[in-house]
Amino acid sequence: MPDNQLEYVNVDITIDQVNQLKQEFHEKTGQTCSAFEIVAANFWSLRTRAVNFEPNTEVRLLFFANCRQLLDPPLPKGFYGNCFFPVTITAPSELLKQASILEVIKLIQEAKAKLPVEFAKFKNGDYLKNGKDPFAPTLGYTTLFISEWGRLGFNQVDYGWGPPVHMVPIPGSGIIPVGIMGSLPLPKKGIRLMTWCVEEGHRQPFLDLMTKLASTI
Repeated sequence: MPDNQLEYVNVDITIDQVNQLKQEFHEKTGQTCSAFEIVAANFWSLRTRAVNFEPNTEVRLLFFANCRQLLDPPLPKGFYGNCFFPVTITAPSELLKQASILEVIKLIQEAKAKLPVEFAKFKNGDYLKNGKDPFAPTLGYTTLFISEWGRLGFNQVDYGWGPPVHMVPIPGSGIIPVGIMGSLPLPKKGIRLMTWCVEEGHRQPFLDLMTKLASTI
């Protein structure tokens, strides 16, 4: 396991800011993108810039994608549980520093589009034949995880006092770089990106870049 000592940083992004970036992506590409892709692309790109890795360093973004729709036969009606497959994107750090956010979004979309093929390889045992386990990625400061919690329904649970104002992960990851997309405290609408992804020396540059992003969108 890595021995990183990661600091907590969180950034709030309003729904208007997300919609503005979606519109910009559509105007420039003629295609659509999701809020997850927008946040993930900015998170990965700006963290890479803040850390300022050595040239030719390979950096990775990893997230888990739903693969229920890929199962044959399908899951039984009412199934409640995990059914996901890891999506890993690898790129040179210099590429992320120089690429526009629209280009990074496209990298993420291309990786997601390969999910059916990669999941089929896993089901067929191709990964094991090659001695690889997609569920055991390389851990370290160059690997960044992101997870979306906004659709899990945690913020709608009522234990008798009404739905929660806010939901946060406790505790966070102190050694593996991670970011979790949650919802803004009610009644606000938007995304709160809660992260443990940088060491102390990179905390302020990362915070400055992410804050600038949120204030200029």
